[in-house]
Amino acid sequence: MCLDKMTDIRVRGYKSISFWQEEGIGLIVIRSDSHGRFDLNTLGEITAAIGIAAMDGSVRAVALTGMNNIFGRQLVIGQLSNNTVYNVMQSSSSLISMIYTFEKPIFSILNGDAIDEGYEIALLADRIISADDIKVGFSRDYEFKIGGSFTSLRMTKTDISGPAEGINVDRVVKHESLLEDAKNIIKETADINFPMRRRQRYRYISELINAEKINFYEHYLARS
Repeated sequence: MCLDKMTDIRVRGYKSISFWQEEGIGLIVIRSDSHGRFDLNTLGEITAAIGIAAMDGSVRAVALTGMNNIFGRQLVIGQLSNNTVYNVMQSSSSLISMIYTFEKPIFSILNGDAIDEGYEIALLADRIISADDIKVGFSRDYEFKIGGSFTSLRMTKTDISGPAEGINVDRVVKHESLLEDAKNIIKETADINFPMRRRQRYRYISELINAEKINFYEHYLARS
């Protein structure tokens, strides 16, 4: 199935994502709008989908991707308030914790720009496979809220630029063959060591999440 031509596919129970299995890979598709914007519900639905994949023995790995040549550019949360900040932090913490405990490999397939919150989501994966003609990274003064304060440390460049292997993504392939190449890479490289290395890398996950929460909240208070 070509995700870049997908316009109205739904899976029962989901609104902000689509989720199905293809050749042993649980595909989670972020349904951002034409500008790459997605809502907070997206994080909750990704968390739920990964939870389902965890219990499905036929799913060997999970892949996060986007649709219509966009991975994700902006989380739309409206005007910040104490309640909004709390909801953002709870949703992001739940997603990060779910991925941390997930016992299967997770990949991000960047079929379009992954900017700011979109790049944070991509970085939650064990490996990022990118099309060769997109942009990835964080805007200047971007405030981390979905784990980017620690997941981005494995990359050597995180300002917005084109994809480069070992710099801001793990693999770069031609856009026209992205999905087929990505599926082959997943089948060839996914193994049980991915979850183990993930837990080792973020072994102080609670402290890392809390530090990011505090920093985000302090920035919110400073602007209030």
